[in-house]
Amino acid sequence: MYYNIPRGDFMKKFKKILQITLVSLLGVITLLSVIGSIINKSKIDSIKVQDENIVFFGDSITEGYNVKEFFDEYRVVNSGISGNTTKDLINRIDSDLYDYNPSAVIIQIGTNDLRVSIKDEEIISNIKKIIKGIRKNRKNASILVESIYPLNRDMDTEYWDGVNEDYNNKHIIKLNKDIKKLCKIEHIKYIDVYTSLLDDNKNLKEVYSKEGLHLTDLGYYKVTKIIKKYL
Repeated sequence: MYYNIPRGDFMKKFKKILQITLVSLLGVITLLSVIGSIINKSKIDSIKVQDENIVFFGDSITEGYNVKEFFDEYRVVNSGISGNTTKDLINRIDSDLYDYNPSAVIIQIGTNDLRVSIKDEEIISNIKKIIKGIRKNRKNASILVESIYPLNRDMDTEYWDGVNEDYNNKHIIKLNKDIKKLCKIEHIKYIDVYTSLLDDNKNLKEVYSKEGLHLTDLGYYKVTKIIKKYL
């Protein structure tokens, strides 16, 4: 059956259909654009937002620290390696720190530098490089630096036999002052654990240590109480 539709009416209907189609198409394009923006923003935010974890970055004192037990209410990573110096931390900072994308970093380092007679100026310079590196590569992470721990060279004479005589508490006190000064300049938190670990003779308290350097669980418990005040 054939209907004779006036040309004027046909054009009106055609224009209306075309208008509806164009509006719908524009809506689809706008929706796709919004979705694209959300996805893109999500990717950017995923780079900016750090994982909620704390990385303990240091030497054997950190390595022997059962942080998962002592900080069970936090997501923590133990990135300590025995024998490490400040330079070692710089060399492994990509894989052992940046890759964890931390929200906070607790640095404990320096005692092995003193043991092998690295100059104080170099130690401070290396710690500064570590701080600068974190700020550049993980800018949202807060940075905390622990003082170097005290020693007790009277505890195990065999362990300390032949060890550099300049590796002592007097030297550590001097270096800790420099570390504290650096932290103040860099506007980061300095954690003084040194003072709280001393006995009446100003040495590392025996109940806190195994041989005058590394800590017992009681020593780590004491350190944990101090660190948690800064978190």
